[in-house]
Amino acid sequence: MDRITLREAANLPEVGPLEIRAIGSGGLVFGQLLLGLPVVANLFTASGGIRFVLAAVTCALMAVALPLLLVVQARQRALGVLVRLDSHGVGIGGGPAIPWRDLSEVRSKKGAVVLIPRPGVELPVVPSAAPFSRPERRAATYVRRYGSPLVLMPMALDATQPQILATVRRLGRIPLGAE
Repeated sequence: MDRITLREAANLPEVGPLEIRAIGSGGLVFGQLLLGLPVVANLFTASGGIRFVLAAVTCALMAVALPLLLVVQARQRALGVLVRLDSHGVGIGGGPAIPWRDLSEVRSKKGAVVLIPRPGVELPVVPSAAPFSRPERRAATYVRRYGSPLVLMPMALDATQPQILATVRRLGRIPLGAE
């Protein structure tokens, strides 16, 4: 997907809602396999000693990490649409849409898009496929770090930060801020 700037995003044609999905960790799985081939070859060619032990430990770690990455990949695909931005508001994980009027501001901060709620409004956290991720913990961390639990990380999503901000500007008519 081509990266675009915020200025270019303002010139995009108006289209329907923006559905955002996780991009997956397929590259990590493939990269691990490529990096692992020399280690496996080293295991078979090492005559013993420390080289053999290091190769065996590395192979054992890869044997644990590879299935874990494959499970995360399958779970990310199963999540489907994580966030939907449309004329009704922001839909999280297939749930009901949070109306635009419940959001006071959208900030661009440290490579993330942060949706700030109005006082008294509680926002959910975006679903995650990470194996040991707990939504309550992530929400608390996001509130402490960004000021809201509803944080979109474009580098892990199939939409760019300018695309998300342009859609919010077009559909939500919410003030955009940057930090």
